[in-house]
Amino acid sequence: MARIRPGQPAEITVDLYGESHIYHGTVEGLVPGTGSVFALLPPNNAAGNFIHIVERVPVRIGLRKEEILKNPIRPGLSTMTSIDVRDSEQPLGASLAAVSSQEYETDIFTDELADAEAKAQKIIMDNLVQKNAPLESNCKSS
Repeated sequence: MARIRPGQPAEITVDLYGESHIYHGTVEGLVPGTGSVFALLPPNNAAGNFIHIVERVPVRIGLRKEEILKNPIRPGLSTMTSIDVRDSEQPLGASLAAVSSQEYETDIFTDELADAEAKAQKIIMDNLVQKNAPLESNCKSS
């Protein structure tokens, strides 16, 4: 998992068609969490007996359209996937996934970093002690 990066080639076999049929794809990115993390009501396994058997890290792989049209697949099928991890030029957090329609686009986080930086600078400036000013003038009363 540590060497998986966007852009790497992948080969997938699906239990529906057997090992003789291979789908080809490209890693588009690593998903930031599993389905249960993003669920409206995620499971709470803090009470009772719970055995954690499998750790699932979703990897988004774009498959070739012509292969999917020829042999359609559906959610829930078991797969065997191999990824050629020799080429690791892309950063881990990169994504090659493209937005397919406007409903999935958002600009809510566009200015988030700049806004946070501005707030941090304001806090620093409001609490900065002037180098040559007398100590009493720099104290703020509550």
